Amino acid sequence: MPNQSYFPASEADRVLWLTNLVAKLPIQGPNVGLSATEISDAVADSLCYIWIVKDWYGAHQQKALEATTYKTLIANGTGSDIVPLPASLVFNQAPAMRTPGVLTRISTLVQKIKLSPNYTDSIGQDLGTIGVQDNTVHLVPEFTVSTERGTDGERVKLTFTKYGHDGVSIECRRNDGSWEVIGVAMLKPWYDERPLLVANSPESREYRLRWWDKGTVSGELTPVQRVTVGA
Repeated sequence: MPNQSYFPASEADRVLWLTNLVAKLPIQGPNVGLSATEISDAVADSLCYIWIVKDWYGAHQQKALEATTYKTLIANGTGSDIVPLPASLVFNQAPAMRTPGVLTRISTLVQKIKLSPNYTDSIGQDLGTIGVQDNTVHLVPEFTVSTERGTDGERVKLTFTKYGHDGVSIECRRNDGSWEVIGVAMLKPWYDERPLLVANSPESREYRLRWWDKGTVSGELTPVQRVTVGA
């Protein structure tokens, strides 16, 4: 099995990796020839990405769900009292925003670090820039689902890890109905942009995946993941 990348696949693990980089790069950076500007830029890039993933993105996902619930309540709910709008998002300690390409710049910096004549395994272990051998047998794909705004309304975004397989077969059921195969994905992300079963009525969608190789579905089904899709 080839060495997997030193950089984690999941966003949660990426946050941990970058948090370690923020702590260790000011210490190890000068040892591998990085300038103060390179170090401060990489730290600022990392802190920006960490905040967006941990604070900004999660808060907006929750607000999107609240907005969908509020819209449905106003459209089809009952009651005689005025229901106030959900509170607006306020962030008190946002870091300085950075230009696009944070992770690309971090990757380029790591390549420079590894090419330094002073780079050692000890430094690599400290910075987290040494990959580990992955001998795990992956019985099912790993995947996540989330919702976002598309051209014609809300859509579902699926990301997945293939672990050397050609792709994944995607099954879905809506509102506890029957399971159906809705597509095969070889590249990520993959989007479910089907219209709602009932216009302007939010629906539950559940997803499960299996391996797909050379036109054949194989392996076990993944655990089910569920999202609610609004208008």
